[in-house]
Amino acid sequence: MAIDNKIWNARPQANQSAPDYVIEQMREALLSGQLKPGDRVPPELELAELCGVSRGSVRQAMKSLEILGVLTIRPGDGTYINTGISEKSFNPLAFSLLIANPSIKELADARYALERDIFELLLADDALIEVIIQPLEDNILVHKKLLEESAPPQQLVDNDLRFHRLLSHGCGNTLIQIVYDYVMDFFQHYLIYTTTRQAERDQTISAHEMIVEALRTKSYPMAKQAAQETVQIWYDLMTEEKI
Repeated sequence: MAIDNKIWNARPQANQSAPDYVIEQMREALLSGQLKPGDRVPPELELAELCGVSRGSVRQAMKSLEILGVLTIRPGDGTYINTGISEKSFNPLAFSLLIANPSIKELADARYALERDIFELLLADDALIEVIIQPLEDNILVHKKLLEESAPPQQLVDNDLRFHRLLSHGCGNTLIQIVYDYVMDFFQHYLIYTTTRQAERDQTISAHEMIVEALRTKSYPMAKQAAQETVQIWYDLMTEEKI
């Protein structure tokens, strides 16, 4: 798809670095909808002339955006805006969470709020529930087997996170899914700690089974209760002995 060159503005003489200016131009083009996923970015030389910067600055900006997962540079073909999120990409939101260093209570509140939204979206659409029920049940069976085999905490946590990602990816809202997945990634370190505590390990199965039953019977109060109890157990374990 050809991109209207009028969307690019020559860099004024300012304190902002040239690579940062190119990145800002890309951001504005994406926000305005003039540049969309799958679009091809103008060639390096052309973009340098359009933005009034050097080719080196454009190259540096493109490399930074590739690391962030915004675009992909295809040697011999061109540079394209990504159409999806790559797991290999650097997650700026996850990094922001690390820098913000939220409290245990803030993490618990955020997770609970997002899970309530996910359940509400799922319960509003029978088709979404129909697709997600069996994978959730399969995940619970895997978790039971891991417990029977005395699997290490990391394996239990990985399967626990898969259960929650099934919920977020199945809710039909990409924005909530992205934010929730980043929050749960941040949780991972703490989940390994609490999973070593028998109380939390015992509660995982019952909480997940309650969630599945809530979806099957279309009971939002039951789903909300399951989320609340899970988060509360985690919070209690974390505050008993801070790490």
